[in-house]
Amino acid sequence: MSVKRALGVGLGVALGLSLSGGAAHALDKAQCAAAAEEAQALRDASKLGLAREKLLTCAQQGCPAVVRDDCARWLGEVDARRPSLVFGARDPRGGDLTDVRVSVDGRPLVEHLDGSAVSVDPGKLDLRFESPGLPPVERTIVVLEGQKSRLVEVVMGSAPPAARPGAVPPPGAALRLPGAAPGDRGVSVAPWISLGIGAAGLATFGVLQGLAQAEYADLEDGCGRTSSCTEDEVAPTRTKFAVSGVMLGVGGAALALAAVLWLVDVRAAPAAAAGPRVTAGVGPGGGFVQLALPFGL
Repeated sequence: MSVKRALGVGLGVALGLSLSGGAAHALDKAQCAAAAEEAQALRDASKLGLAREKLLTCAQQGCPAVVRDDCARWLGEVDARRPSLVFGARDPRGGDLTDVRVSVDGRPLVEHLDGSAVSVDPGKLDLRFESPGLPPVERTIVVLEGQKSRLVEVVMGSAPPAARPGAVPPPGAALRLPGAAPGDRGVSVAPWISLGIGAAGLATFGVLQGLAQAEYADLEDGCGRTSSCTEDEVAPTRTKFAVSGVMLGVGGAALALAAVLWLVDVRAAPAAAAGPRVTAGVGPGGGFVQLALPFGL
């Protein structure tokens, strides 16, 4: 190659590098200006995350000083306006969960929970929490502009079903006594049922006895003075006396059965060893029942 040709090739390469460098420099300036304009539009639309990305571009050292300074100032304003959330998740027993993935509006946001704050855009957010082996949890929240480190916590997994108010315990279920220790067995339903039957029988006995005594007094004041009471007049009173006696027997037997069942069922509590005490009898004025329950009831 001649010296003249070599000089020509060198000048061509140098000229090409010079032109390409000038074009690249001009393109950088255009990108800076475009990023600044887009950042302002996104900021005004409250799309603060995207606006921040554009501002990081135009705030770089290679951008013109005027554009760079404006973008740096706007970047501080966007960071102040942009809210942040702290996510938490617990199992039904209150334990913390960390292997939880959170997405917002269908887009992944965090892959696990570590207690750190995550920046988001303000407005309505549809959150979805997912953890292996547990059903996902969805929540919709409204985040305010400038709100920092707002805690959003969910419970993942199903808690044990709570008993419905007024639900009847299953046969053989245990009832807790007032003041019973956590380890106590409790008392089965049977003594309570028997106690209820006994109380109902004695209540019926008392009502029928009262009515029968009143009717008997009326008969004595009326036809009893002349000994002319007919069978039709006496029969209702006699029936009430008979039925009341039967109900006294039923009530007393049910209370006695309740006492036996209670003694059999309650073995852990020393104060309950004696069980309820029932005393029943019939006196001149009618029947009587005394019931003493343990545990201060």
